Amino acid sequence: MNSAPPITSESIGNEPGGREPVSKGFGDGLLLFDADCPFCRHSVRWLLGHERRDSQLRIAGLKSPVSRRLGEHFGLDFAGTDSIWFIAGGELSRNSDAAWRLATRLEGSWRHISALRKVPRPLRESGYRFVGDHRHRLAFAGGERLEDHERWLESLTSELCRRCGLPPELGDES
Repeated sequence: MNSAPPITSESIGNEPGGREPVSKGFGDGLLLFDADCPFCRHSVRWLLGHERRDSQLRIAGLKSPVSRRLGEHFGLDFAGTDSIWFIAGGELSRNSDAAWRLATRLEGSWRHISALRKVPRPLRESGYRFVGDHRHRLAFAGGERLEDHERWLESLTSELCRRCGLPPELGDES
């Protein structure tokens, strides 16, 4: 039986007052992204360079062992998608929902990007898909790999699971 929480893009509108569910601080979260895409790598590197000081976002590729393990839990094949996925507070979000949630973790005036949440979802998703469909043409020269970055996850620990609101049993050491 899958104990996965609903994907936030399917449940966010059900919150009282239409507000975002409260998560515990900015310190924890996990971003799954296309680590083979230079545009995506550049974007993630930019995000890590502009996040709040109290944020310690962790990252992993869609085809990584961490993504496979999480995919089993959520009943998803992350490697078969071309989305970004963000896990925090036990919730899974993707595409434009993940993007605006990640924007709340940014420092200074960059945080205002999270106002994209106010744009109707169909418009946000269309914009996200347009960029996603053209990301290989938008790729920046270089786009160094991120597997050696200090935030890259090689394995899923029970402690990180707990901090991200996931069952600690998902950790590799369990």
